[in-house]
Amino acid sequence: MFLSLMEIKVSSFSLFGKEIPFYGILFIVGFAVAVVTAIPKARKMKLPITGLICSGVFAGVGGILGAKLLSVLTSIRYIIEYKIPFLDIIQNGFVFYGGLIGGALGLFIFTKAFRAPVLQYFDLFAAGAALGHAFGRIGCLFSGCCYGLPTSGGFYVIYRHAIDPNVPLGVPLLPIQLIESFCLVAIYIVSEIAFYRGKRAGISAAVYALSYATARFILEFFRGDPVRGVWGGLSTSQYISLAIVLFCCALLFYLRFRRKKNG
Repeated sequence: MFLSLMEIKVSSFSLFGKEIPFYGILFIVGFAVAVVTAIPKARKMKLPITGLICSGVFAGVGGILGAKLLSVLTSIRYIIEYKIPFLDIIQNGFVFYGGLIGGALGLFIFTKAFRAPVLQYFDLFAAGAALGHAFGRIGCLFSGCCYGLPTSGGFYVIYRHAIDPNVPLGVPLLPIQLIESFCLVAIYIVSEIAFYRGKRAGISAAVYALSYATARFILEFFRGDPVRGVWGGLSTSQYISLAIVLFCCALLFYLRFRRKKNG
């Protein structure tokens, strides 16, 4: 049976005497994929390649800073209770939603600084962000972070070694990272269709954000890692997902209203 049993014993590899986690490599691959998939869109929208590169840098820097910041905020209780070194959180912590918000903010700053069309640049990276994120989740699968709940079903993964010290070793866990990766590929396809068939700027970005936020809200119920921040029965990511869904619905309503107004 497909993945009825998958044992992961290695979460990194050695390069010139230095341990490199698979997550880091696949994160870089994911970012590169997001940029490459934006090239044909930039040509279609007649946006300069220099603008694509510069906007990618703004989004990348904002994404890294946002991911690190949210990682620290969601780990404060564990830093205090378990006296985890702050630098360890900075070096190893990475929260996707922080990266998404930070990347979006960086991209927004770029468009305002260079007077570029905001919605077009968001459309530029929307679908690619989903596909790049899919690679990142495969990295999570190999590293052991963002792991799923224990399961007695036939679809599971067992870790013999993991970078995340909280991972229960030798226990069948739901491979939620792989499931999310499949969802992200589907979201990529839908977002691409929305871009090439849509007649208004911002549709592809809204479809991506709305689809992912909905999927993430559901998938969070099947996560088993504790360092996510939980209040009122919902995780930090679920609250962010709800906020994104509301924002996207408002954006789609605005775009539709503007379309009718313009005839």
